[in-house]
Amino acid sequence: MRKLRLAALLASGNAAASPVVRALAAANAIGPVASTSFRVASRIANAVRAGRAVASVEAFEDSHLILISVPAQAMASAVAQLVAAPFEWKHRTVILEGDDGACLAPLHQLGAITGVITVMPGAGGRLFLLEGERPAVREPRALLGRTVQLVLIPPGARARFDAGLTFAGHALFPLLAAADAAFATTGLHRRLTDPVLGKTVQRALRAWTNARRKGWSTLDVPDETRIARQIAALEHTSPRAGACLKNVLETVNEFMR
Repeated sequence: MRKLRLAALLASGNAAASPVVRALAAANAIGPVASTSFRVASRIANAVRAGRAVASVEAFEDSHLILISVPAQAMASAVAQLVAAPFEWKHRTVILEGDDGACLAPLHQLGAITGVITVMPGAGGRLFLLEGERPAVREPRALLGRTVQLVLIPPGARARFDAGLTFAGHALFPLLAAADAAFATTGLHRRLTDPVLGKTVQRALRAWTNARRKGWSTLDVPDETRIARQIAALEHTSPRAGACLKNVLETVNEFMR
């Protein structure tokens, strides 16, 4: 059985709190650690209790897996450091922790296997998504072993996954605010309307979880006459909520056809 090479870590910022870095540390899979300075590299290695600080990325020569865990504004600089290193990049894997691997293109052009890794929201730091070609998952999976679950997704899939999160979070929040605005026009206290709002959202989520798109028919979908009456009522008391309801229903009805 061949001995696994340890991962090299190029890190800065709050990398010590990174779920990916901590997972590698827990698997005793971190070797050389480089950063903006030897002092910072030492601080990161000490914080995660793994790896050894090195003065530069040239110490990564024997590492077949390099993890970059830096703030977004430092990603291009980190990649530039690696590009300038006198390495043979063929068969070497570079994984970026983040959501956009475009900055890895120079390394990919040099022959490196590249990918982008991120923690799956709501999975308690035990499930990671790795975007890249199939070879990109080989070294990380071998080092992490069974400590976490690593799921490979094809290039471009991360942005589509993030779009789903946007729908479920950022795009949903204003709809909850609009519902609250409509309730507020009735004079009812929030201690009465908040439970109604929560149960309505939970019912919609259950309908989706149990039947996917077919669950749409199990909800109380108002007919056109009721919708028109609702919109007209809001035009006098909360015009923005009325306009939101009209626009949202037009969009979702078209999508659900």
